[in-house]
Amino acid sequence: MDQYVMADIAWQRTVGQLDAGCAHQLTARIREIVDSHGSSRLPFRNGDVAIALLDRPSPRTATVSWSDPRGCKYGEQVWRLATARRSGTCALSGQGIAAGDAIYRPTKARPPPANAAAMMLATVVELAFAEPCC
Repeated sequence: MDQYVMADIAWQRTVGQLDAGCAHQLTARIREIVDSHGSSRLPFRNGDVAIALLDRPSPRTATVSWSDPRGCKYGEQVWRLATARRSGTCALSGQGIAAGDAIYRPTKARPPPANAAAMMLATVVELAFAEPCC
């Protein structure tokens, strides 16, 4: 294999590991935020959905990595700021969501993604991105 191709592959792996490290730091920061607010349940246990906040492309969007052991995985899914139409549970913190709360949810698409009903409290997402990750 050409040495330039090998160098490119090595570089891509390195950058991928850095991105993963940043995502893990954001996840750890979310756990700290939730713990400091007294939440008793975190959805980051084995067998649960694994969520990592990856990027903030705009003030109203977030790029999320979502992996559900029951069958769906989205490596870079765009979530948009919205208003909750129903009550539910924040996928990141486990905190309750009331109708009318500011939330992030997966971008609407056809067919809808398997996690289309999932929500994250906007305050939790914004606090996670307020801290520098790397």
